[in-house]
Amino acid sequence: MHRVTEHKEDVSVVLRGSVAKFFVGAVIHWDRSVREAMDSINTPGFGVYIHIPFCRTKCNYCTFVIKPWRKDLAERYSRAVIQELDLFLSENEVSGVADTIYFGGGTPSLVPAEHIAALLSTCRRHFDVPQNCEISLEANPGTVTAEKAAAYRGCGITRISLGAQTFDERSLQAIGRDHTAGQVATSLALLREKGFENINVDLILGLPEQDEIQWAGNLEMVTQLEPPHISVYMLELEPKSPLYHLVARGVHRVPDEDAVSDWYLGALDHLPGHGYAQYEISNFALPGYECRHNLKYWQRRPVFGFGIGSHSFDGRARYANLAGMNAYLSRVEAGISPVEWRRVLDEKEELGETLFLGLRLRSGLNWEELSEGFGAEQVAEYEKTLRSMSNDGLVEWRDSSIRLTPRGMLLSNEVFQAFV
Repeated sequence: MHRVTEHKEDVSVVLRGSVAKFFVGAVIHWDRSVREAMDSINTPGFGVYIHIPFCRTKCNYCTFVIKPWRKDLAERYSRAVIQELDLFLSENEVSGVADTIYFGGGTPSLVPAEHIAALLSTCRRHFDVPQNCEISLEANPGTVTAEKAAAYRGCGITRISLGAQTFDERSLQAIGRDHTAGQVATSLALLREKGFENINVDLILGLPEQDEIQWAGNLEMVTQLEPPHISVYMLELEPKSPLYHLVARGVHRVPDEDAVSDWYLGALDHLPGHGYAQYEISNFALPGYECRHNLKYWQRRPVFGFGIGSHSFDGRARYANLAGMNAYLSRVEAGISPVEWRRVLDEKEELGETLFLGLRLRSGLNWEELSEGFGAEQVAEYEKTLRSMSNDGLVEWRDSSIRLTPRGMLLSNEVFQAFV
């Protein structure tokens, strides 16, 4: 099952899958400026992801690697991640610049700011971090104080991703969030007061108790707040999440897939009307505020992950760290790599990844460049399938380029199954 992400190093909230309905009304023009914008930030550097797993409470839809907040454990963990960075550089030779660094979680804004500063200092000691490096940190409303915001600015954080999820109090309570809707605006104002301009706000479609009026209110509120970046995720319940079982028992009600799909298409109309260009299935930005770090995943650029459960891609192989806290700490503190598994991709897998990750972007894929890079014979294997998908209204061709249609974005799980 394919997943979508604005934040997190590898995956985020699951995109709703099957929607057996043909959608009309949402027309997205193939604007040349979208591809030009992507080309302008298609940088050759690598990314660094650092996982901060701590949360005050666990949201009931969450299936990520997180741990309850404990001050002593957080301090030990921060030291261990620094040790992992030291160990990584002693065993690997990394060339190029680290032009994006991302602190994901969990709730990175929950830990003391000096932990973040120490981790950043270690990154600068080991990597070539340019002055214009995009350095992002995920934060929950209500966890960012004036002192923390000032400290973040002081140590070099340039971008904050704020997990609002919804502005409806009932839905916030239903999913177990520990903040109020009002704290989103308060946190946003505080961050701006301390000099942050590059701010993302996350919203989730399909939450318990959500209806059309409430979702429309979410869109109105977020555009009134005017963050330069907005992420819109569609929730799919996973059996291992507590919310899945609460819905199954009738404790909570979630909207049906057709309704959620219609609301998503409404967002495709509403957000561009307020200046936000869609550059990826779930991501919208004012000009120049696209998330450079997350673009690395979709463009298959190297990203090195550190901390429990983090995933990495070095350009040829994908690998992941141990997800258990005790196992991770034991390995790192003993001077042993915490990598649990590593897989070198073959050419067919590389092509498949290039197709399904590249099609997430609204700029799409250049078929001629793809043929030159992987060979016309390899690429031709998929062209027949994509031509058939074009007849079904899932993808659209423009000269030598191809991208998903609005219907294709809603049925992206089905589209991407052809490549994995």
